[in-house]
Amino acid sequence: MSTKNGNTSNSDWKGELQLLLNGNNGLHALRGKVVAFETQSARAHRLFAILALLRAAGFKIGPWQLSGRHIVFLMRYWTADEQVVDELRKRGSTLKPRTTPLSPAYIQQQLSFLRSLAAWIGKAGLVLPGRRYVDDPSLVSRASNAVRDRTWSGAEVDRDEVIARVTRMDPTVGLQLEVMLAFGLRRKEAVMFSPALADVPSHALPDGVEAGAFLAFLRIKRGTKGGRLRYTAIRNDYQRQVLARALMVAPRPGMHIGKPGLTLKQSLDRFSNVLRRCGVSQRELGVTPHGARHEFGADLYFELAEVPPPIKGGAAALDPNSMTAAYLEVARQLGHGRARITGAYLGARRPKRSRHDA
Repeated sequence: MSTKNGNTSNSDWKGELQLLLNGNNGLHALRGKVVAFETQSARAHRLFAILALLRAAGFKIGPWQLSGRHIVFLMRYWTADEQVVDELRKRGSTLKPRTTPLSPAYIQQQLSFLRSLAAWIGKAGLVLPGRRYVDDPSLVSRASNAVRDRTWSGAEVDRDEVIARVTRMDPTVGLQLEVMLAFGLRRKEAVMFSPALADVPSHALPDGVEAGAFLAFLRIKRGTKGGRLRYTAIRNDYQRQVLARALMVAPRPGMHIGKPGLTLKQSLDRFSNVLRRCGVSQRELGVTPHGARHEFGADLYFELAEVPPPIKGGAAALDPNSMTAAYLEVARQLGHGRARITGAYLGARRPKRSRHDA
């Protein structure tokens, strides 16, 4: 049995980690709020994997013994640092070093999970920002703005043909895909979509929510990240047609457009499997289901700004204030907490000035 001060064999490290998870995994590492089940599951899975990796590398530790040298090793391993080869050899480990670095997004996520563990064992501040562990910041830095158009139109995908193909294979998934495209929903939001609960005229919006020029909205809450409520405008005939089809399938409050009798996990897996079988993947069509949100964001931006978004070449045609206002509205309707996140969908918010502009 291991102890907090690390004086014994750490043979029950899995049991100790599970106890820590049981008592802490439901809460956000910093904000004290309840985190989504998916986050809890991913955090538990990866913390077990990280400790197993450290032990395979020759560190005989349990969760309470996590220290700075372990974080340094993990960062070297994840970024395929050549020093890992010598360290593994000295430790007599048979663990194979990586030949290519993991993605910056993945590394940032693992560091976030480790920060949670460090806080649980009373070592808040143990895990430093990723850039403190590397010489090349690009190894741990995610691009803040899109550099590639991930919309379906950008890949010249025939949206109607894909919807028809998916609907022939599974009408339920076909409707869920239409809802994603029409309203910019995430996969989970589309699977759980209840149209009778969501439809809201602008005069029924709660205080503090501005209708702007839009006449009707969808109230999106089921399946959202952290259960955060948002309102997405109903602004064109295509959206109204999709909503009407959804209401035919689920006409009463409490009904959803998912397949009856399936659990949420089964419905999510079914959605992904059907789209994969229909070729909706980066490998076959050059797009992913999530690209439907990119498509929605680009369409909404064009409607607001009357020029394409930066990722489609429209950056220089709009003044910075109007561009910022459009980004804020797109972020609001996509359910992003910060407008800068929308840059990952639409590109750089401010056009770059050339040296000749001075």
